[in-house]
Amino acid sequence: MAQKPNQVQKVKILALVIVVLFACLGVRLFYLQVINEDTYATLSENNRFRILSIPARRGNIYDTNMQELAISKPVFSISVVTDQIRDKDALAIKLSQLLSDPAITANTILDKINSNDRDYEPVVIKRILYDEGGISLVSKLEEMKDQLPGVLISEEPMRYYPNGTLAGHLLGTVGLISKNEKNLIADYGYLTNEWIGKSGLEKTQERVTANNQDAGLRGQNGMEQVEIDAKSTAVRTVSTQAPVSGNSLVLTIDAGVQKVMEDSMAETISKLQERYPKCKAGSAVLLNVKTGGVIAMASYPTMDPNDFSNGLSSDKAAYYWSEDLKPTLNRAVSATYPPGSTFKMVTATAALSAGVIDGNTTVTCSPSMWVAPRARCPKAHGAVNLKKALAVSCNTYFQEIGYRVGNDALYETGLKFGFGQKTNIDLTGEVAGLLPSEAWKNENFSGWEQTWRNYDTFYMSMGQGYNSFTTLQLANYVATIANGGHRMQPYLVDQVVSSEDGSLIYQYQSKVVQETGFSDSVLAQVREAMHAVAQPGGTAYSIFAALPVELGCKTGTAQTGLVGDDKDKDYHGIFVAFAPYDDPQVAFACVIEYGYHGGSSGGVICKSVLEQYFGLNPEPIPDQLPEAQE
Repeated sequence: MAQKPNQVQKVKILALVIVVLFACLGVRLFYLQVINEDTYATLSENNRFRILSIPARRGNIYDTNMQELAISKPVFSISVVTDQIRDKDALAIKLSQLLSDPAITANTILDKINSNDRDYEPVVIKRILYDEGGISLVSKLEEMKDQLPGVLISEEPMRYYPNGTLAGHLLGTVGLISKNEKNLIADYGYLTNEWIGKSGLEKTQERVTANNQDAGLRGQNGMEQVEIDAKSTAVRTVSTQAPVSGNSLVLTIDAGVQKVMEDSMAETISKLQERYPKCKAGSAVLLNVKTGGVIAMASYPTMDPNDFSNGLSSDKAAYYWSEDLKPTLNRAVSATYPPGSTFKMVTATAALSAGVIDGNTTVTCSPSMWVAPRARCPKAHGAVNLKKALAVSCNTYFQEIGYRVGNDALYETGLKFGFGQKTNIDLTGEVAGLLPSEAWKNENFSGWEQTWRNYDTFYMSMGQGYNSFTTLQLANYVATIANGGHRMQPYLVDQVVSSEDGSLIYQYQSKVVQETGFSDSVLAQVREAMHAVAQPGGTAYSIFAALPVELGCKTGTAQTGLVGDDKDKDYHGIFVAFAPYDDPQVAFACVIEYGYHGGSSGGVICKSVLEQYFGLNPEPIPDQLPEAQE
């Protein structure tokens, strides 16, 4: 049957429309795929997936009473995705202008960008605090995101120390991973812009394993897969793996005692400077004699770890890198000093143990006994036994009994007390000090000085000569005398607990490093002589006469032995003690550089510390410190 003419016309028109439509579609596809290929390829490329790291919070650090010493607080992190930057110079200039930080210039931003060898990791340019100024700046950056291609703004935890300088040297510092720490990236999966422990407990407890599980401060970073657009704005989150916080530490430190130790040291040094201008630094330690736990440890000048938590500013750098003050040096474990008369208990222990003297043996202190190569005594004490000799710090007595027992016995006794060797406390920077011996001198000198001479024994026996020890070694030595001859392992970390659920991961068990083998009778006589130092007639009596707690102690005035110092005027003040006398709980040691006399420097600090520890009513440090009595 033939179609009608109007129907044929309609079919032709429909066919023509279809042809035209397909022709237009073809032209459009040609335009998109060929003519404008680069533009749309770029748009597609810039809308991509990216895996971002979510920094884990470091574990907290608490004192023995669970007072917070180190925590983390949130900050804004401004970073740059390097593989998304078309014009690095332009971005660096614009970002530096917006940040308006003298320490962050266009050049420093470029240096960070160009040194990044992991294009897939954002480069952190600056971290901004959560305060009014920080929020305002971040808001401004967000508004200008279209002018800042590749810039990311995120949140991350930053280390914070709520008590400022308190226990700063013990807690240590954190900082950005450096080029010479790149092995951490390969070996432990660190990021190139990760913050890690640099000193103190922050470093030693960064990565620790206990009971076959992670017990370190460092947590496990999380990951987030996001889709971002051309402006580096997250379009959507595809998946998230939450970070795991690091474990928390509970220390043996008592923050209250620590504060008193630091405050009294600062005040005492300030007052000593009026008389001795060189007096600018010192350190002190208080130990539990039964466990070895560090109750307090202070080093002066102080250090605030907060100054390092977000990068050390130029104005603070001048203070911390001062060669004169050396504020970053933990003098309690990283500096050594001649012990002065505080070494005399070593000489007494050696002579008593060898049987060359007993408690009643007397030596007559008079000018006839001061003939070279012996050293003179501050005064002629007449006939003195051990108790009297230690109470008045008679050099003549200890030179004589040291000569009788011999340098080998002095050396072996000093070794048992831990001198000349590290305590291996859980801190960075500990040094071994020097306990001299005949073999050591033979190896380190030549000619006449290569041979051990009588004067070496005389000087060693009263704490001068080559003796050089840390404040921590002195405290542990006195603790060993006080606890009956058990040399304990000093430590700071008592517990490690999970930051996730609070469960106990690790509990420290006190350790005896060495049983010295000194008899109870010998150590009892030494403790009795130390008790006499704080009794009427003793060199420390004026300081502790009103203290309700009886103690055993020893003052020391030590020639520095440093080049350029006056051997008749420049002395370090050394003081050691244990308390209570009848049932020792704590041992104390203090060195005040150029403090002259141990009693009027370290002794004053010791009194304040013991008042705090035993809960006594504190007496203010007198404006006029006691005059030297040794």
